[in-house]
Amino acid sequence: MLLETTLLFKTMLILSAQLSVVLGGCFYFIKGAKKAYKTDSTFFGMSFKGSMNMKRQLDLIPYFKPPLEYPMKMFKRIEEAFNPETKLMDSAYDDSQEAKNRDEVLLFLKDGYTYAHGGNWIYSIYVLWAIALFSTVFFASTGINIYVGMALFTLQSVFFGPFLGLIMLEMDENDGYKALKIVFLVTLLTGFVGYSDIYSFSDNNFLAAFLLLSLFALIIFEFIRAIRGLSRKAIKAKAIFGAFIFSLFLLFDFNLIAKGEYMSNNWDSAFELAFTIYLDMINLLLEILEAMDS
Repeated sequence: MLLETTLLFKTMLILSAQLSVVLGGCFYFIKGAKKAYKTDSTFFGMSFKGSMNMKRQLDLIPYFKPPLEYPMKMFKRIEEAFNPETKLMDSAYDDSQEAKNRDEVLLFLKDGYTYAHGGNWIYSIYVLWAIALFSTVFFASTGINIYVGMALFTLQSVFFGPFLGLIMLEMDENDGYKALKIVFLVTLLTGFVGYSDIYSFSDNNFLAAFLLLSLFALIIFEFIRAIRGLSRKAIKAKAIFGAFIFSLFLLFDFNLIAKGEYMSNNWDSAFELAFTIYLDMINLLLEILEAMDS
């Protein structure tokens, strides 16, 4: 007769598997970038420059090389201007020009134009990741089909891994490694405290309301930031506050596992908890990365 495993074991098994997929994709992308830099080649259509950070560590900078063929198509987004093609005032439209040589390319670049490059895969991966992520949210919250939910969970982890690697390269992969270590340590600490049930975090209605309101505040902040832009100090303060909030979310969710009466000891409950803790960890990581980059 097989021994019944605990809800914690089931949850950590699912969570560890998904984090392994994400980190595997992230490290694969960074390793490929380093190889492309050393061999002066491309990786996923991107080239990489090397620079030294303040601690004299190699920092890779991803970029797209301009096409070498002429004439070259150049594009510019025009906001609230007269469109010569329609003879009307358009709120926004894309203007295109052809550069016949390098000198014309430089002139168009100074005027705000850009050239087409092979970076469309970034947007494709982002869209696919977002679709898989929100689909996983639906299956984790409704419990309709755990097999479909787990497949979507894994799919979004596959897409998010390279995307996370690109985020780390865009800022400084050395700081990215530090952020990963911080998230790992915070997760261990909050997991120990929360699961030990030293304090009933999940039973505290004030804490639950505070976390919910704080989450709404972070979402509103991002909307305002997208519309009008904010100072670097405000963004850094928000990131530090966000890291604090998602650390509390980890405490709350690990305490939920300890409170066995809230959920049944089955794989459906483990899937829901693993996905919730996964979101806490990813958001915590992104907030720490933003705080370091601000």
